[in-house]
Amino acid sequence: MKVFAKILGVSALLALMAGCASSVYVPRIPQGAQAHLLDYHKQPDNKVFVIAIDAGGDYAFGYDYGKPTTKEAAKAAVEKCDANRKASGVVAKPYIYAVNDKVVYETMIRKAAKAESEAKSREVQHDAVQE
Repeated sequence: MKVFAKILGVSALLALMAGCASSVYVPRIPQGAQAHLLDYHKQPDNKVFVIAIDAGGDYAFGYDYGKPTTKEAAKAAVEKCDANRKASGVVAKPYIYAVNDKVVYETMIRKAAKAESEAKSREVQHDAVQE
């Protein structure tokens, strides 16, 4: 009986470890960025919010709105986020947090993690803006 319990315990531990290895870490939005999200949500459509969050919690973001298309807003938001990343030393990749009022952050991170390359990751996010 003790051997069976040990085997069951080890099996459960291995299953838990295997599950953790395949999961994707989705960082929480830092409190300082939440105030900017409130402002973002007040803005007119054709808006995109992009954020990059380092493992230590440092972050950079960018958003734009009121453009003729969401694609143009996304381009401007990424440029602003990249400038903020450079200025603040954030090395994390940026992900789209929201397109108009739809939050797509977790979906973007999960899809990008499944992508095989950086180019494919950017393509996945580009497609989200087009929808």
